[in-house]
Amino acid sequence: MGSIRLDHLRIKQLKFVELLASLGSLAATAEHLSMSPSAASMMLKEIEGIFGTKLFRRQGKGMALTEQGRTLLPRCQTVLGEVKAMRTSLQETAPPLLRIGAFPHTTKTVLPRIVSDLISSSPAWRVQIYEESADRLIELLLAGEIDLMLGRLPRSVAKSSFLASLDQRVLYQGSLAVVARREHPLCGQHPLSLESLLRWPWVLPNTQSTTRVAVMDAFLRHGLTPPVPAVEAPSYLYGLSLLEHTDLLTCCANYSGLEDDQRYSILPVNISLDATPVALIWRKNSSEAQLAVKKVRWADVLTSL
Repeated sequence: MGSIRLDHLRIKQLKFVELLASLGSLAATAEHLSMSPSAASMMLKEIEGIFGTKLFRRQGKGMALTEQGRTLLPRCQTVLGEVKAMRTSLQETAPPLLRIGAFPHTTKTVLPRIVSDLISSSPAWRVQIYEESADRLIELLLAGEIDLMLGRLPRSVAKSSFLASLDQRVLYQGSLAVVARREHPLCGQHPLSLESLLRWPWVLPNTQSTTRVAVMDAFLRHGLTPPVPAVEAPSYLYGLSLLEHTDLLTCCANYSGLEDDQRYSILPVNISLDATPVALIWRKNSSEAQLAVKKVRWADVLTSL
């Protein structure tokens, strides 16, 4: 018997031993594990090298356990049983995971109340929040990589066939506002024209953002070239933070706390930004999402707007 190096042993190698003993064929074991026959032979050689002894011998066209292999197999099965028990116990105690793709502005409206209901429900949910563009969130939702989307459906998917596979709950009509710092030179001017806004630098989200698309459409409808942002930011939170010490303008969702924030002013300009529905969207075949939607106290969420 050679040297034993159990510190190199891995769970998948114990599974390999158990499977090979059960199937009695290296080729069948390789196929079951989606391995090539040569990779399976190499793994067996590696395992026997770790234990320092032969565990299998050729028998006809198959493989049979050696005496050392028969001694080892029950121990392998015991270890694998313990690993399975650990996984089961963790799954039983770990709270269910819910993945929510959310527009940044919903952190100021409905997202906090929704998350509060989910993490305080029985059983409680564990929540992961994703921030991406609307188009990317739709992709993640359809691929099953997130469970819920909280935001606006992008205009590009308005007539897509996959919408039939989705359910949604419209929460409120979202409107957009043009915002500047409280002491910006434009704040004292009434009324403001779109042309006057183009004389100042802007901070806007990237071109995939529904807000950016709405701003571009608003200027184009008036025969004006849309502003090219001096700063491109990943979300409205960055944009607002940059207004305080600059003369930048931005456009963002108009939420209840924005008008009361002493750092900013909503400019009195008719930019004709249409209100768009903000909704919670999920796949019809997602039992996790359907259960989560039922856990939220929607009357409380909507009265908080």
